[in-house]
This record gives sequence, structure tokens and C-alpha cells, in this order.
Amino acid sequence: MSGLITPSLDEMVFNAKEFTKAGLKIPLLIGGATTSKMHTAVKIEPYYKGNVAMHVLDASRACVVAQNLLNDEINNEYKQDIHEEYAELRKEYYDG
Repeated sequence: MSGLITPSLDEMVFNAKEFTKAGLKIPLLIGGATTSKMHTAVKIEPYYKGNVAMHVLDASRACVVAQNLLNDEINNEYKQDIHEEYAELRKEYYDG
């Protein structure tokens, strides 16, 4: 089974890098059975420079996330909170 999971996770990292190279400036939502918040924080978010890359637990949460990202009154603070949370997760991952 890991033969299917590892390539898809690697592809997400590759795509984040390619999206950055292409100059995309949109949020990147990561989800699916093979992903996690930790994987997104450690392996994907550092390589996506255009906006925010964040893990969304399931499709039902994507609407709430999209609303927060589209809300001009809170989107900058929301994205900053995600960046800070993921920086903490990366520190935890590399320290532990």
C-alpha cells in the first residue's frame, strides 16, 4: 500500500514547488486520506511561497476554510495563524 501513498505525497510537494515557480498567488488546500497537517507543515508549506498551503481535514471543512480565505476582514490574520501554527509543527517535528 505504501507504494501508492508515497508517490502521491511526493507529487504534492512537486506541485507546490511548481506552483511557486509559476507564480501562483492563490491558497493551496491539501487534503485526502494520505495527508496530514504535519505532512503539510513539514513537506509542502515551506515550498509554496505564493500564499498559504494548508491541510483541510475533509471536504466538509473546505467550505469553512474557503469562507475564511475569501473574507477580506479576517483572511490576512487567518493565513498568518496558519503560517505560525505550521512553523510550530515543523519545529516540533525537527526537535522531536
